[in-house]
Amino acid sequence: MSSKRTRTFLVAAVLAAGLVTQHSAAIAAPPDASTSVVKLQRYQVDPAKIFVAGISSGGFAAVQMHVAHSSTFKGAAIYAGGVYWCAGAGGVATALGNCGGQTLPTGQASYNSTLAESQTYLETQSALGTIDAASNLRGQPVYLWSGTKDATVNPLEMADLNSEYLRYGANVRFDNTFPAAHGWESPNGELDCGTAGSPFMVRCSQNGAVYDSVKTWLTMFLGSLAPRNNGKLQGSLMTFDQTEFGASPKVSLSPTGSVFVPKSCSQGRTCGFVLALHGCKQQSALIGNKWVGQAGINEWADTNSLIVLYPDTIATSAPDPTNPNACFDWWGYSNQADPNYAIKTGLQMQVLYSMVQRVAGVQ
Repeated sequence: MSSKRTRTFLVAAVLAAGLVTQHSAAIAAPPDASTSVVKLQRYQVDPAKIFVAGISSGGFAAVQMHVAHSSTFKGAAIYAGGVYWCAGAGGVATALGNCGGQTLPTGQASYNSTLAESQTYLETQSALGTIDAASNLRGQPVYLWSGTKDATVNPLEMADLNSEYLRYGANVRFDNTFPAAHGWESPNGELDCGTAGSPFMVRCSQNGAVYDSVKTWLTMFLGSLAPRNNGKLQGSLMTFDQTEFGASPKVSLSPTGSVFVPKSCSQGRTCGFVLALHGCKQQSALIGNKWVGQAGINEWADTNSLIVLYPDTIATSAPDPTNPNACFDWWGYSNQADPNYAIKTGLQMQVLYSMVQRVAGVQ
């Protein structure tokens, strides 16, 4: 097959899949264009309370951030993601065929284990110092979510991730028995647990009561929690400028993102911090504020002094149609080809980490 035909095939595959696969996403208005854009501020952040969370492509990216910067992130919550460097050096074809993103005629998500290759790469990069030492993962709390009805990321992929974290000594909680479709689980989710499709925000139950996966992992991370704020939030949800950190179409990052800052944190209290990464087709230009509003993190953050950062992506189009579904980079698409996408020097990784450093008061 010629290189031109190969590229056409791969782009078509991404368009058809993109880790939130065959379902068409309903278009929603982006946040009000009149909303003022602020400069992301520095806060007093407890270095022992910096965490990362993500769903789908954001789940794969959250694993990359956690593993590469394990001295910074002290825990992770991964929904429907997969092992570190899952796509390897094979680009989108390997990503879709092995890790997820396309649904087979059987109704199951594509899957071929890359666990062994992942662990070899992780340990090699750890030894080289291109990522933080793998030993940092020992004892860290890790929450994993995989719905039994997920036809986008095969539950076997998440089982591999469970094995990987256990190999490096993490303290893992694996929620893998809920009959959930592909998505982020939250009491705020607008879709019933087993319903697939946009905006990929699902709501599940356990023993007749609404489940709250966010409460589960925040309890792992922080211990006893103050009650969730189910009323009007006292903190501020702001739109911040991502361009000062290097966000641009070249790295498929939007000019703006969102940040939630509890009142106590804005007043100088030492707070925790969560970096939250959405999935493909969950960018604000497509679904508006549904990711930020339905994730169910802000309600806990408001009463437990947690700053939550929601970076946002943008879809790419001709002449660079490498990321039409606005995924976070977990196969090396940044600037069309980034072989370092999963290590500290990854193009998108550097932008995201710069944002984390700003909030944590480092830069």
